[in-house]
Amino acid sequence: MHAPRPLAATLALALASFATVAAPASPIAAAATPAALEAGTDAIFARWNRGDSPGCGVAVFRDGAIAFQKGYGQANLELSAPIGADTVFDIGSTSKQFTAAALLLLERDGKLSLDDDVRKYVPELPDYGQTITLRQLLQHTSGLRDYLDVQLLAGVAYDDYSSDRQTLDLLAKQKALNFAPGSEFVYSNTGYFLAAEIVKRVAGKPLAQFAHERIFAPLGMRDTLFRDDHTLPVRGRASAYTRAEGAAGEAADGIARFRIDMPNWDQVGDGAVLTTLADLQRWDENFYRPVVGDADFLARLQQPGRLADGTRLDYALGLFVDTHRGLKTVSHDGAWGGYRAQLLRFPERHLSVATLCNLDSTDPESLALRVADLWLGLPPEPAARRAPRPTVNTAPAAMQRWAGVYRNPATGSLRRIEWDEGALSLHAFGDTYPMRPVGKDEFEVDDAPVAALSFRDPGRGRPRVAVQLADGKRTEFPELQVAQPDAAALAAYAGDYRCDELGRDYRFSAIDGALHRADARSGPARLQPLERDRFLLGSLNFRFQRDAAGAIDGVSMDVGRVRDLRCQRR
Repeated sequence: MHAPRPLAATLALALASFATVAAPASPIAAAATPAALEAGTDAIFARWNRGDSPGCGVAVFRDGAIAFQKGYGQANLELSAPIGADTVFDIGSTSKQFTAAALLLLERDGKLSLDDDVRKYVPELPDYGQTITLRQLLQHTSGLRDYLDVQLLAGVAYDDYSSDRQTLDLLAKQKALNFAPGSEFVYSNTGYFLAAEIVKRVAGKPLAQFAHERIFAPLGMRDTLFRDDHTLPVRGRASAYTRAEGAAGEAADGIARFRIDMPNWDQVGDGAVLTTLADLQRWDENFYRPVVGDADFLARLQQPGRLADGTRLDYALGLFVDTHRGLKTVSHDGAWGGYRAQLLRFPERHLSVATLCNLDSTDPESLALRVADLWLGLPPEPAARRAPRPTVNTAPAAMQRWAGVYRNPATGSLRRIEWDEGALSLHAFGDTYPMRPVGKDEFEVDDAPVAALSFRDPGRGRPRVAVQLADGKRTEFPELQVAQPDAAALAAYAGDYRCDELGRDYRFSAIDGALHRADARSGPARLQPLERDRFLLGSLNFRFQRDAAGAIDGVSMDVGRVRDLRCQRR
């Protein structure tokens, strides 16, 4: 395994000492001085620039050089070690472009074709009666269930050790796809985990070794590796954190507000690249002056895919291809444990932004866009200039009436609105967000993926509707008619259910007027009723099945990137 070079100077540097302006100013940002650009970038990251908080490292790559590089916050709270120029971060799914590049290199070697059937190389996978190609693995159109969700459903926690063999065994048990291959785009880490396994079987060496020999070493990325052993020490690596539950406000010891969040899973391909800002610049520049591959190789890596019906995707091979304010962008974000990452390229301007963070509440994508706007000399967008609307006094009854559960009929996603202590809150995306009244039946949702929610009641027995505003798009969520099962109905669901595809049982019990799922780690977990025979636990949907006589004989689960995984009542 490649060992990164020593990073002895990393922890001794003060934050300001590694800010550089190495490249001449482009005409785009010529009006801004280096000092003004640095000050503007400092302002974007100011909230993390403190001695008791994790934070981010950010770099701007321009015209083949590092134009700016700086760290904000701490790489390790326990050691009071600041984020430095050579701090190593896990970049999560930003790793996928390297895995895709490895498969393309093997195709150039004549060892495989992206149009091959995955079962040619991984025959352990079930035969679903339809061909799944390597290209579909890389473009998230395979229909395979996401192994992350499958393992969590199987009871494998992120703190548990998890190996490739364990994951392959679980995938071999899956009896169904989420959808017919090529018919939909649904992001699935399984495709890239399998791609890593294919590299190992075709090249005769692990992806970590192959990528080092064919990608990282040729580009001089000496501090970059695929980490396929969670016990491997990596010099200069940042620890990753999440905010402690229930820690509202600052504790006397500021670092007590956080908890370490670094999973122990050893899978690679879908993630697990550890790297630095400087090494990412070397990879980024390869897209302009290739050392690894050539122009055709790079064009294929960035060619958006298509569904079977011809619909064009914004996903290529391990890269999103999109636009921002009229400029083409090529990018990928990443998230693993408390690590967050974004590598954003503007090829028409030869400018890129890398943002690497070690706190799960950061949003490197939006941070990178703000930095890019600054360094490209773009004026603030109208939405960015608009101040939040003032809070208005609203009668409690007028707000409380909107509490309920609303569902997107196209995607099935839910928006749960709860009333508590005189205020409404949105429960979605695995978190809770306060709702602030700004008009008649209108609410803004601060610091959330949703900008605003409004409500209307069409009357005449028709369901009420929540209208979500997110990314400038309005989406309607009709309200569900939530069931209120009595004790006898709840007792009918109770029992043990065998989930062969997960290798485990699920147990449901009726306790204190509610249905609970047993959990050996944390005790019984209360389920929220939705429609008849349907319950919700966090983002996990349980749909109980009935036989011809109407008796409960099974349960089906839907969560994130796993659809209709069935368990049979014992």
